[in-house]
Parts: sequence; structure tokens; C-alpha cells
Amino acid sequence: MREKDYPYTAKDHGACKFDKSKVVASVANFSVVSLDEDQIAANLVKHGPLAVAINAAYMQTYIGGVSCPFLCAKRLDHGVLLVGYGAAGYAPIRMKEKPYWIIKNSWGENWGEKGYYKICKGHNVCGVDSMVSTVVAAHRH
Repeated sequence: MREKDYPYTAKDHGACKFDKSKVVASVANFSVVSLDEDQIAANLVKHGPLAVAINAAYMQTYIGGVSCPFLCAKRLDHGVLLVGYGAAGYAPIRMKEKPYWIIKNSWGENWGEKGYYKICKGHNVCGVDSMVSTVVAAHRH
């Protein structure tokens, strides 16, 4: 379904609101991407956005820049979309430029950097490299 047809509400409504009549794409298959960051980046360039699981602890207070926590558990508790990466973005906690992943979150445009999150690339920060997958679109409706 399109995001406008199934928007994020920040409320637990208890039931799925899926509407078959509003389907815009179907998925044929999915595959897990390697844990290697170079392979993840190559898959991102070749196939487009990738589904990622992450520990969202530091996302709760994120307002901008590159999030580069010194300690972040690898316990995965949130699903996001990996949409890009950069070579050098300012990481306030490190007080220097760091390579980063660009994540699209589901919490709306008023969160983070217009709905996006930058997290340090390298060292599997917050488990961002632990569970990456891609899908094959079967049919666009």
C-alpha cells in the first residue's frame, strides 16, 4: 500500500489495516544480504533501498547529524529502510566527520532530519548490519 493510504500514526491500533484494494506492489521473494558493509553498499546501489533491523535506543533522542554512540546493544527491535550512505558527516559525539548510513524511518517528517536518520557506518553500530534484506518486486499494480 502507499504510505499515504497507510500512514504512520504513532498509536497502537491493535489491528492491521491492510486493504487489498489499495495494493500497489507485490513481492516475489526476499533474500538476506551479506553482513559485509561493502556488500551491503553494493546491494543498495544495485537494487535500491534495503530492509534493515536496528536497535532504536539512540533514535529516540536523535535530532540530526551522524549518530555515533560509543555503546549500543545489538538487540534488534525496529525495522527501517536503508536508503543511502555518505563518506563524511559530522558526528557530534565524536566531534569529527564519520562515514554513515542513511536510514528512512517511519516516525514521520517531524522526526530526525525530515524523517531520516544518519548512523555511523562501520563496526555494525546498533546492529545496523546484522539483518539486511532485499526483495524482488513481482508486480506493480
